[in-house]
Amino acid sequence: MSDLIAYKSNALVEASYKLTLQEQRFLLVCIGRFNPREETPEKTMTITAAEFYENFPDMGRQHAEIKLKEAIDRLWDRSVIIKGEVEREEFRWIQYRAQYLTGEAKVKITFSDAIMPYLTQLKGQFTRVIVKNVSSLSSAYSIRIYELLQQFRSTGDRMIAIDDFRSMLGITDKYQQFKDLNKLLIKPSIVELNEKSDLSVTVDTVKQGRKVVALHFRFKEDRQIKMPV
Repeated sequence: MSDLIAYKSNALVEASYKLTLQEQRFLLVCIGRFNPREETPEKTMTITAAEFYENFPDMGRQHAEIKLKEAIDRLWDRSVIIKGEVEREEFRWIQYRAQYLTGEAKVKITFSDAIMPYLTQLKGQFTRVIVKNVSSLSSAYSIRIYELLQQFRSTGDRMIAIDDFRSMLGITDKYQQFKDLNKLLIKPSIVELNEKSDLSVTVDTVKQGRKVVALHFRFKEDRQIKMPV
C-alpha cells in the first residue's frame, strides 16, 4: 500500500458536496499526488487501475478497472459549494469530462482552475488525510466525517451544528427526521470509523429542548487498530 497523503484547505473540507464512495476514493488518490505548497502545479494527471487498487485494496485487483470507470462516470457533474460570509461560490471539481483510456486501464483528468487554490499553495489552515487510514472505509459518509474530524486533530474535539453537518455531507434533502439520520448515517459511520480507521470516535447530541441542534464528536488516534496491509 502506498503512503499517499491528501491535503485540502479547511474551506474545502467544510464545503458542501456529494460524492459516491468511488468518487471520494479516486479524488483522494488524485489529490494525494499534489505537493500542497507548490505554486504552479500540473492540473492534469493520469491514474491507473493498478494505482487505484494499491490505495484501496479492498476492492480486489480484478475489480479495480471497473471501480475506476465507476469513479469517473459522473464526476463531471459534481460540484463544490463554498459559503463565505457574504457570498456563495460553486464550481466543478474537474475542468473537462474525465477520459477513460480504452485498453490502457487508466484515466486522465484535469482539475478545474477554481478548485486548485484549495488543493495547492496551502500555507496554513489545511487538513491532511493519510489515504491508507481511510482505505477500508466503505461509506462515502464515513470518509467525509473522518475528514471533518481530522480538521480538529490537535484537540480531538469537534462540535458541528446539525444544519451545517447536513450541508457539508450534501444531505439537506435526506433523513429529515433526526432519528433516521442517526440510525442510517451517523451510527453506522461511527461504528465503521472505530472498526476500520485509525480513530476511536464517540458522538453525543446537543439539544435545545427536545430538538437535536448539534453533534459533539470526541476522538483520538488508536494506534492499536490493525490497518490493512
